[in-house]
Amino acid sequence: MRTRWYLLCLLFSFSLHAAFPQSIYDYDIKHWNSADGLSSNSARTLTQDSTGYIWVGTLFGLNRFDGYSFESFTTQQHRQLASNAINVLLTDSQGDIWVGTKAGLSLLDPHQLSFERLNILTEVTALAEVRPGEVWVAAEQLFRVREGEISRISSIREPVSQLRVSGSYVWLTTSSELIRYDMSNGEQQRYPLPAELKQNPIYDISVYDDELHLASELGYYRLTSSGTIERCGLLQQDNNAIYRIFRDQQGADWVSSYSQLYHRHFGQNWQHISSNELGSAPWFYDIFEDRDHNIWLASFSDGIFRASPGHVRRIVGQGQHDAVVRSVAVTPEQRLLIATQSGLGYLSRQGYFQSLLSEAELGSQTIHDIFFHTEHWWLATDVGVYQFEPETKYLTPIFPELQGSTVRLVQPRAEGGVWIGGSAGLYYWQDEQLHPFLLNRELESRNVTVMSDQVWYQVIGSSRGLYQLQQNRLQRLGIGTPLYNSYITAMLVLPDDHLLVGTLDDGFFIRYPDNEWVQFDNSNGLPHSPVVSILFDEMHQQVWLSTLKGVFRFSMDRLPTFRSEPFQAEHVLTPYQRQLGTAPGRCCNGAGHAKVAMWHDQLWYPSLQGVVAIERDFRVKEDQDFRPVLQHLTGQRHYQLIPDRQRLVLPMNERSVSLHYTALDFFNAQALDFRYQLNGFDVDWQYAGSRREAIYTNLLPGNYQFSLQVRHQNQSWSDAQGTSLTLMVPRRFDETTLYRALWLALLAMIVYAVFWLFRRNHLMQQHELARLVRQRTQELENSNNRLNDLNEQLGQLVHKDTLTGLRNRRFLFEQLPKDIEHYQRNRESLEQQGKCVALIHLDLDNFKLVNDQFGHSAGDSLLQQVSGLLLRETRGSDYVVRYAGEEFMLVLRDIGMDLLWDFVNRLHQLTSTTRFQLPDGESMSLSCSIGYSIYPLQLIGGQLINWEISLQLAEMALYRVKHAGKNGVATLVFDQQVDAFEFEDSLHIEAQIEQLLAEGLVRFELTAAGSRSES
Repeated sequence: MRTRWYLLCLLFSFSLHAAFPQSIYDYDIKHWNSADGLSSNSARTLTQDSTGYIWVGTLFGLNRFDGYSFESFTTQQHRQLASNAINVLLTDSQGDIWVGTKAGLSLLDPHQLSFERLNILTEVTALAEVRPGEVWVAAEQLFRVREGEISRISSIREPVSQLRVSGSYVWLTTSSELIRYDMSNGEQQRYPLPAELKQNPIYDISVYDDELHLASELGYYRLTSSGTIERCGLLQQDNNAIYRIFRDQQGADWVSSYSQLYHRHFGQNWQHISSNELGSAPWFYDIFEDRDHNIWLASFSDGIFRASPGHVRRIVGQGQHDAVVRSVAVTPEQRLLIATQSGLGYLSRQGYFQSLLSEAELGSQTIHDIFFHTEHWWLATDVGVYQFEPETKYLTPIFPELQGSTVRLVQPRAEGGVWIGGSAGLYYWQDEQLHPFLLNRELESRNVTVMSDQVWYQVIGSSRGLYQLQQNRLQRLGIGTPLYNSYITAMLVLPDDHLLVGTLDDGFFIRYPDNEWVQFDNSNGLPHSPVVSILFDEMHQQVWLSTLKGVFRFSMDRLPTFRSEPFQAEHVLTPYQRQLGTAPGRCCNGAGHAKVAMWHDQLWYPSLQGVVAIERDFRVKEDQDFRPVLQHLTGQRHYQLIPDRQRLVLPMNERSVSLHYTALDFFNAQALDFRYQLNGFDVDWQYAGSRREAIYTNLLPGNYQFSLQVRHQNQSWSDAQGTSLTLMVPRRFDETTLYRALWLALLAMIVYAVFWLFRRNHLMQQHELARLVRQRTQELENSNNRLNDLNEQLGQLVHKDTLTGLRNRRFLFEQLPKDIEHYQRNRESLEQQGKCVALIHLDLDNFKLVNDQFGHSAGDSLLQQVSGLLLRETRGSDYVVRYAGEEFMLVLRDIGMDLLWDFVNRLHQLTSTTRFQLPDGESMSLSCSIGYSIYPLQLIGGQLINWEISLQLAEMALYRVKHAGKNGVATLVFDQQVDAFEFEDSLHIEAQIEQLLAEGLVRFELTAAGSRSES
């Protein structure tokens, strides 16, 4: 027993698999923190409810997560939540969630989202459901909660820190002992803690294979067969704290330590992930496995992580010192050969790397292609072609004509010999001699990148287009299409004569046998680009494509549909998938021809972190069910929608509602598309994209069926999943037939009474009615007139300038934020149209002299005339504000940026050339200075800068005109390198602008007296 324990503690075991051993890098990882909406980066505990939501307890609230957004629950919203500092969560067999906090215990109904405060008022450190309906709570004492009744377990009087249920036993820890409690008879077995462990925190108890482990502040401990508790080293990390010890349902072990996460597949060696590989310190307080076997990690300081078993394996061979792989190939002996950034070697099926060439021998050259020629190998490198003898490991440069040039391809020639292509053009080797391609001079660029040699013709790809060689004639392909001058990165001729072409910047092209070209890019379905390799799997009749961001494939029978439909492919590896220890979106790279290899029914791709292996008969696993979930309905009241609820009856006055929905997808929630339809109201489906809300107003009484569907972006709506809810809007009494009948009866009685009275006293009624009508009409008119007068006076006092009739500063600062909010809501559309919000600050030059020379009445008259001119020159959607004295502010909403400079200069010229009348009959001209700015600013992240900055920049431009001699127009122009972070400190904008001016990253564009200059 002791020997076995020491072997476990040393974390060493030998692989039992003949194939590549499983690796921690096989897990896809995703990360969320407070930037994604989590209430705090300090996550402490995790659980999952029966619907599938992940619940996260943090130091600043409880969070419900659907894969897309977090919904926070705090004591400010829910008074029955004991505290915002959540220690532990437990989902019991009834589906309720127990919430242990720093200040007590609460019970949450996850369907109704209602909390119940339980009468345990001290800090809760652990929870365990010892049997269905009975939960034990570790606090200042050990409590039992059964059928709503709380009682103390009197046999254990010490404060309990941790609980763990194992069979009929409950294991618990106090400050000095480990206790085993027998549920069948109540007997206790106590084990004293070692002296150094007493009064130190115990973070976890785990019981696997009838062996008990303790995670503590002092490290990893175990309970021996003799009943003593002793330390056990974890990869020589004896002094580091251990926080969680966890075994998942596949038998893999996870151990969280300070700054390290350890993992071991069943029967294999331990691996670890550090902060360098994860991107943040892996200081995980809780480890949780959901119903789909995803592993969730709660970090002390960096939110939560999800690790899921990936269908793509990433392998860095044991003994492989350089993880960056540039090329892959399969030798004639069916061995996998990989060229790293600094060497060449074999990768065995057991995951061992056998070096053939080191960096010193290869000279830090990248191998672009490998050709197996009899007993020698030809290596295409950055500096020519080398001949390598694998038996003697002798490396010799060959073909002096190519020395110093980059060679990207070496491949067999259909007519015999070998094609060699690269930056020096195309060559062929035949009869022991190297011959230049006779038509090299007809290539616009001699940088040959790819080639396909068919018996009847050859296709040559270069950095400037694609060519077809047939009957000794070179024909350029793709004339009239973007392919004409494209950099060709990959190419494949299919057996049915379809030509597939990948380019660097112009997407993916298909040439059909009838010579029709079809281009695909991000606008019509291409998932990501550039395409760097294309492989045809004849057995499964599938085409595989790899890019720098992932791998996708399509079936041959899809080719005819691509003529008229968007490109639809099956995603195998996406940019959203990130393996543990790797950066996201970095597969697959490669060099030259050797970007993919088929070996042992797997496709092998080079990447920046080893090689990526994908099964040839790979099937996309059915991820968790992302069937849409209706969350709640909001109107005058809030209605929580219980899962699988089929019908909701609204109150009679509830006619405008907002339906909130989601779909549980923790893998790629951003790629979900929604659409909905309210049958009885909507004529057709309403496409919502990623929006998760449907709004309806003025619903008529009746029964409605709200249908909701969700799909992944690469799926068709026929594959979508859906749910529905029947909404019943009852009729109010005033909408019923009885109500109308009563009104009709009452109306008939009134008509009869009026007719009878009319016959009796016709003249008297006529005169009285006329008098009353005149009197009431006059009263109403008088009241309306007074009300209108008061409203006009109030409006003028609040928002109008009494002298000019223009809007005043108060109106500007109330209205401008609304205009900016309107722009933000429509930002994407307006930016595509090149529109912005313009702020034009105009100041009349030397206006004080006018008042001094002609008097204030003349000055007031000139201000009124200038105001009229500005109103005439602006659109109805714009407004003019008297900003201060002789200063005016023009706000132009949704104006094209290409029209703004001409408009401002025309306004300046018109103001300067207009003759304004003085009260004495004379006329005079005025000059003005104008500074303007726009929102959003034309710099990186300009939409993040608030409108007050734009207003300040317009004022600074105005002052620049003043300092330059007045009578001009100025604005600030930013360099493309400037981003929004330059303006984080809005209190010192002038100093920041001066610094940018000094660095040449911003300039004033100034028009003064008809001349234009930059400064």
